[in-house]
Amino acid sequence: MNIDSFILIGGRSGRMGRDKALVELGGQTFAERALTTVHEAFHDSRVTFVSANEAQFGIEAIRGGAPFVFDLVEGRGPLGGIHAALSYAQTPWIFVMACDCPFVTAELLRLVVSFCSDEFGAVVPEQADGRLQPLCALYKTATARPIVEEIIDRPRVPPPMHEIVKELSPRLVGLADYAHLTGAKDFFLNINDSSDLATAHQKERKLSPKK
Repeated sequence: MNIDSFILIGGRSGRMGRDKALVELGGQTFAERALTTVHEAFHDSRVTFVSANEAQFGIEAIRGGAPFVFDLVEGRGPLGGIHAALSYAQTPWIFVMACDCPFVTAELLRLVVSFCSDEFGAVVPEQADGRLQPLCALYKTATARPIVEEIIDRPRVPPPMHEIVKELSPRLVGLADYAHLTGAKDFFLNINDSSDLATAHQKERKLSPKK
């Protein structure tokens, strides 16, 4: 399947106190780790980093081994990243992934893509608690682009991402679909602060005891 992949690295990282994309875990930054996972999942996919602006991540992205683009509308959070990804997309479908869920695996990404069908506008994982994960999801470019463009141009604050996703007639990938995969319980462990990072280091040591 020919898809462009985009790794979102433009989060404000206020609680972490530094750019999460540059935080290291298991000998790689979050950005590098996400890039490795996407390359492993989709060998032929063109992968691009999406940054909030030129000042945030440009030089590091070059070092990270992938090209980068920037939010076209700043200050819109994850929606701005997805909007940029859809704007630069050159394939019928794109995969979008945030860098701050470091335990997402290539197996999960391939599973998500396996549910791709023209009857859906997106394929989106769902956590055990029912929350959607729109930042580890597949989007049909022709369907999602006009909807996201209309929303981001509104003068008022945009709705939450999970509400936007529901407008795309998504195929949800629930726990029952991916529970059999190794590491499933930690896939969506989101790293927001130093406490989360400490937990991530503990889990990483258990997964890779020789490190």
